[in-house]
Amino acid sequence: MPNMVDMMSKLGNLGGPEMQAAAAKVMANPAAQQLIAKAQKNPRVLAAVTECMGNPAAFIKYKDDPEIKEILDELRTMMK
Repeated sequence: MPNMVDMMSKLGNLGGPEMQAAAAKVMANPAAQQLIAKAQKNPRVLAAVTECMGNPAAFIKYKDDPEIKEILDELRTMMK
């Protein structure tokens, strides 16, 4: 299973300059680092985050799952 640091790095490499800047901003944020560490401890949450990073439309799939939604919402906020 991939780790979040690798995924964020790949996400930044896949997108254009805006995505690269957003990924770098998230990885430099201590709160984001804690959030990523939390996600890595739960395979279900990590799988959902991985899915959403590869397909942003998947965010809607987890809108009613409080555990996953919390992490996804925080990551999305940090990427703005």
